[in-house]
Amino acid sequence: MSNNQVSTHEQRQEWRAHHLHSASPFLTQMPKIELHVHIEGTMTPELRWKLSQRNNIPLTIGPQKTPLTSLKQTHDAYKHIRGRIGAASTKPQESFTFYEAYYGGMELLRTEEDFYDLAWEYFDKFAGMGGVYCEVFFDAQGHTRRGLEISVVMGGLKRAQMNAERELGVSYSSYDPFPNPVAE
Repeated sequence: MSNNQVSTHEQRQEWRAHHLHSASPFLTQMPKIELHVHIEGTMTPELRWKLSQRNNIPLTIGPQKTPLTSLKQTHDAYKHIRGRIGAASTKPQESFTFYEAYYGGMELLRTEEDFYDLAWEYFDKFAGMGGVYCEVFFDAQGHTRRGLEISVVMGGLKRAQMNAERELGVSYSSYDPFPNPVAE
């Protein structure tokens, strides 16, 4: 495939299945680590739909802001995420750009429970893949800029992290998202 061709969803799924489903016990049983994950970027279509319903926030897609009115439509939209605005897509009116998916998902996070659900879903999936350690980042300023208290964000994330360590055996590091003040 040349650089200017767009792969189909089916081609990407075939490639994914080929690379993710190894028959090698060495690979499947090996403990996994993730050294840099932005938690907001892990939002699944199911959680996106759940948060939109819980917080009464309509979901839209594409430049015309076409409404997504079902979980199936939301799931289908994730199949065609483009890397950037203007990127080639087989279905540009029915797909998110990466940034639309990322920042649009952030807008759905409103309560401590929302942040807990986001982090817990990630930790649960990560543990299911043999994950044992991860370094989690999040966009504190992106949330406080929207008027959320940092305690809402941290309360949900911290609770999920502690539960993941206790219940799933996943250890983690998270980093202070705020720069240290400069001493005068």
